[in-house]
Amino acid sequence: MAGVCNEKKGMKRFFVDKTDKPITVLKGEERRHLADVLRARVGDTVILCPNDGKDYIYRITSFTKDSVTLEYVSEENNPTETDLKLSVFCALLKGDKTEFAVQKLTELGVKKIIPFISDYTVQRSEKNDRLQRAAHEASKQCGRAIVPEVCRIVSFSEMTEMLSGYDSVVFAYEGAYADGLRIEDAVKPTDNSVALIVGPEGGFSEKEVDVLRSLGHMPVTLGKRILRAETASVAAAAVIMYICGEWK
Repeated sequence: MAGVCNEKKGMKRFFVDKTDKPITVLKGEERRHLADVLRARVGDTVILCPNDGKDYIYRITSFTKDSVTLEYVSEENNPTETDLKLSVFCALLKGDKTEFAVQKLTELGVKKIIPFISDYTVQRSEKNDRLQRAAHEASKQCGRAIVPEVCRIVSFSEMTEMLSGYDSVVFAYEGAYADGLRIEDAVKPTDNSVALIVGPEGGFSEKEVDVLRSLGHMPVTLGKRILRAETASVAAAAVIMYICGEWK
């Protein structure tokens, strides 16, 4: 994997509820993965991430049947995490497309993903733990220190109520091409928080577009080409990251 997403010196990354100094003990699934799957040994070093944006380096000191004991070595701010708080409101998609979007949005540095159901949504349910697991594995793979929160599935109405408090709201709509409004017209480089809204395979209904417009969220175009829904969310998130200086 290219760029800053390379693991530190090959060390494995584990997300934990908390870390303790000078000693931390891993149990359950993380213990099983470290001891039984990776076959780690006493003296090996690993990265523990309690979702606070830092990487904590620990050295393995002992194994038991139920736990792994590690001692604290050092800590540092994770360089892959972004300052931008980007939340993506992504309509639920067919098959495994929502999972694909969650994986790629995690790689891009998105902080929160909120699946929602709209008028033209075909698939109406999805296991939240499956999507959260996809975010967890993607965060490990690309070297992040935070696993994005994948929220419960909400209705379109609930989604609109969650849009307040953001510096900017980006509402991607294929019908906006004639208006000429682009993402850079909706997002400022100085924004600290941005909400991105992307609809399902069939797009938004006129009623939904009118609702979002009435709330002051003007639709923006993603260009001349019609993008698949899972592509649109990833492409738009990447553009927002670039505008806000997160692709340095």
